[in-house]
Amino acid sequence: MALIGALASVGYMLPFSILVLVAEHRLGLDGTGYGILLAFSAIGGLLGSFIAPRVRRRVGYRWTIVASLLLGALTLGALTMTTHPVIAGVLLALYILHAVVWNVCSLSLRQVLVPDELLGRVGAAARVLGLIGLAVGSALGGLLGMIDLRIPIVLGAMTFAVCCVVGAYRLRTVDEEINSATQ
Repeated sequence: MALIGALASVGYMLPFSILVLVAEHRLGLDGTGYGILLAFSAIGGLLGSFIAPRVRRRVGYRWTIVASLLLGALTLGALTMTTHPVIAGVLLALYILHAVVWNVCSLSLRQVLVPDELLGRVGAAARVLGLIGLAVGSALGGLLGMIDLRIPIVLGAMTFAVCCVVGAYRLRTVDEEINSATQ
């Protein structure tokens, strides 16, 4: 989970490191428009925090995490194809919804699976890996954005697709393990 989180952090920052440039050059937004675009994404985050526990109870950790990573990949993929600000706002709302659902489920899963005496160390290690991923994604996004602003977004989508496949494989027994541990 920590390695998926680190890779997802790279995927997250690839497009967000150049989002203000995308807003200006691809979507034609000024500073106010960019602020509204970010507000759309915040609405997605609020919705994600509301639905994450409900979806997880319905389909389990594995499929909630995999679906959220897939949503991240799909929304970034679609973002590369639009120049319409409202569509971009909806896509960013769904993108941040995915990030919140991923975060809620991955942290909850860690608390369930990691013994209490190791929880602090495992959490700290995961945070360090995530921060490294954010730094790498930011730098890489900025560099690739100088070539074409779509490249970091496409690469972010591809990164989330990889995370989705890895998550589907690595988490294949997690819900059964949790059910047997709680019985």
